[in-house]
Amino acid sequence: MIKAVIFDMDGTLVDTERLGIKAWKAGAAELGFAIDDALIHQFIGRTLPDVMEILDGHYGSRETAEAIYRRHGEIRDEMVKTDLELKAGAAECLDELLAAGYHVGLATSSRHVTAERNLKTVGLFDKFETVTCGEDVVHGKPDPEMYLLACERAGFAPEECAVVEDSRNGCVSGITAGCHVFAVPDIVPLPQDVVDGCEAVLDTLFDLPAAVKAVR
Repeated sequence: MIKAVIFDMDGTLVDTERLGIKAWKAGAAELGFAIDDALIHQFIGRTLPDVMEILDGHYGSRETAEAIYRRHGEIRDEMVKTDLELKAGAAECLDELLAAGYHVGLATSSRHVTAERNLKTVGLFDKFETVTCGEDVVHGKPDPEMYLLACERAGFAPEECAVVEDSRNGCVSGITAGCHVFAVPDIVPLPQDVVDGCEAVLDTLFDLPAAVKAVR
């Protein structure tokens, strides 16, 4: 029986991925570089060190990678202030799970300062009983370390925990950790092998509480 539900943030609870794509493209263009969707999609669910490694490998220059990342971040921070939106059912889902007595946790590749800012902007941060962020782990998603640590902090075994994710990397992390994974795909469709490893693939977070309660 599931006792804890641990949520990813970007693309799962808040619609940051679309803002991020705009910010990456605008930031790169300002500096005279092109950046395509395929490269940006590789960043989804990754920690900052992983993203920097991908950028460095693509442009062949750490200086270029850092400049693009920095400018993208500035643009994204401004967008978040005015354009950040919740994913459908996010607030209602959290309230229903908390009311039903589940432990509710957060496990995001974003840094703590970013997660706190984004979730306070949309009024969700205080709903989480435990928070695990990118700087808390050595190996980011798809490695299982993030969700193993999140389960440990929640105080439950992985098999007692549900993971809620939108991306391939996040789902693989949860599956490998031994959790029940519920996917709500966002921008990039999930490959079939990942779908097969999930407990369920849902249309929106409105569907999550019933799906979690159905697991015995």
